[in-house]
Amino acid sequence: MYSKYPNISAYVLAGGKSSRMGADKGLVLFREKPMVQYVLDVLDANFTKTTIISPNQDYEQFGYEVIADIIPDIGPAGGIYTALKHTSTKKIFIISCDMPFITSKVVSFLVKNSRSAQICLSLSDDYIQPLPGVYSTECAEKWEELVKQGNYKLRDLVTHFRLKTIETKNMFGISDVLFMNINDKKQLEHALNLYIDEN
Repeated sequence: MYSKYPNISAYVLAGGKSSRMGADKGLVLFREKPMVQYVLDVLDANFTKTTIISPNQDYEQFGYEVIADIIPDIGPAGGIYTALKHTSTKKIFIISCDMPFITSKVVSFLVKNSRSAQICLSLSDDYIQPLPGVYSTECAEKWEELVKQGNYKLRDLVTHFRLKTIETKNMFGISDVLFMNINDKKQLEHALNLYIDEN
């Protein structure tokens, strides 16, 4: 299978409790497809291997390896740690299951800018977006140390590493909307009314 980035593994975080949505976010239908399917389709176009991190075995229906968090119940920090320990590649691309507007253009921009960084993320109005992002396995040992100390906030965690951030306004032709997370029913309704054509 052709892959733009065969030396980077992709991971989808789908382990949240989805309490605000009232159902597992990745499995919620968005324009007649489970929300996670939009993410998986983009990852398939760019990476050779994609893994879903979730305790919910319903995700096996999509045909990918599904693994549980090594350290459960600490949110995305635990998912990123699990991915860093699980991968056999030196870098990973990691994203949440609730980002149906993600495009290959976003993936390419982050990957191409990650070469000299341990972590490469987008920045919107000086606000770090921890996901999606490119993370190096060089971070694994320090990440484990930090989370075991109780540091679970991603925007704090990433500052402990060689971090590169790119303002979304400097990402040519890429809208902030592509980074939208859909966390609750109100955001879902809003997203359903958006029309985006940025392939």
